[in-house]
Amino acid sequence: MKKKHRNFWETLAIVIIGVVLYWGLTQYKTIEHWLSLGAEILSAFVIGTVIAMILNVPMRIIEGKVFYKKDTTPRWKVSTKISRPVSLLATYVLCIGLVSAVLALVIPSVKETVLALYDQFPNFTDKVFKLLNDNPEINEWLKKADITQSKVTKTVMDKIGNSSIVTDTLGNVMSVASGTMKGITNFVIGLVFSIYVLAQKEQLKNQLYRITTAYLPEKLSARLAHVGNLSKETFSNFISGQGLEACILGSLCFIGMTVLRLPYAGTIGALVALTAFIPIVGAFIGMGLGAFLILITSAKQALIFLVFLIILQQVENNLIYPRVVGSSVGLPSMWVLFAITVGGDVGGIFGMFVAVPVCSVLYCLVKDEVNTRNARKEAERISREHLRTDLTNAPDWLGVVARPDDEDETFEIFDYLVKEEHKGATDT
Repeated sequence: MKKKHRNFWETLAIVIIGVVLYWGLTQYKTIEHWLSLGAEILSAFVIGTVIAMILNVPMRIIEGKVFYKKDTTPRWKVSTKISRPVSLLATYVLCIGLVSAVLALVIPSVKETVLALYDQFPNFTDKVFKLLNDNPEINEWLKKADITQSKVTKTVMDKIGNSSIVTDTLGNVMSVASGTMKGITNFVIGLVFSIYVLAQKEQLKNQLYRITTAYLPEKLSARLAHVGNLSKETFSNFISGQGLEACILGSLCFIGMTVLRLPYAGTIGALVALTAFIPIVGAFIGMGLGAFLILITSAKQALIFLVFLIILQQVENNLIYPRVVGSSVGLPSMWVLFAITVGGDVGGIFGMFVAVPVCSVLYCLVKDEVNTRNARKEAERISREHLRTDLTNAPDWLGVVARPDDEDETFEIFDYLVKEEHKGATDT
């Protein structure tokens, strides 16, 4: 009876899922519209939650090291009252100061490079066409295509200096302005929301726990609590590991460039450290930007920088990263690449940064579920093997009926029936 009851609900669930999938395939535009609208509404709060999870790591370190001892007892009487506000303020000031310092180093250098590139573009074309003219086949093809140095230089310089570019740019500003302002607004709202989350994180955690235990079954509530704790631990390990690894990589880049006497050592070192927060892809972004900055000064030095950073990346990937970050996020390299690719397509650089810990949480949950199911099946197999052995060795006078309980996933009930006449004989 129980088996029929369970089959009914399984069939009903399959039918409902099929209907939902059919409706989703036929009404995908409506679903896409509502999903986009929901993502747009919740984007500020998602950004705020991610910012809070990132800044929770340094805030927790400041709060624990400054205001509390190793045994978690307060250092001063006022520690419990001022620890959270002071730690929160110090965290935001520190992070904003670091980002501002990096931008203050990078932006002037990029501006200087672009202006120098504009000034030296004619000399650059001279070198390029001189190199091309030394190759007869390429030179012949350029003549057939009517491509000359004077035409290329004149076209590029006219395009750069033409006021129509400015006019077109101003025309595009209005179309981009709304999106830019919306992004800035979402970021500001998310930043404010992150302050509230960090200031009241214990109260929020307790409220979520009370809500889940009140409205959800105990098993599901415990499962959600496990997912929340796993997410917090994974994000904390990822942020702390990536932060330390980025600092080490940026410092080594600065030291190496100083030894090799390459220009913009401080700027590129800070830039490499900042982009290193993005796994895998960040190294190539920093390498490309650094090579662009040096290229205008000397192509030879840019080549030296590329070789140096490639070697440094190999040392970092094989020696530094495994020891500093290690298996803190518990995600194999193949899935890291997958997470970064998908995250970049969905959310750009921000998506790349968040995708790795999110994918790590999903990977851990799936791995735990697979291990649990395999362990359960192995236990059932061992139980059946032991039962067969016991039944084979049973005495002839014992009438045995072994009934595995098909109503449950576990093999748990066996009925042993003893002949009444033998029982009566043994009693006498």
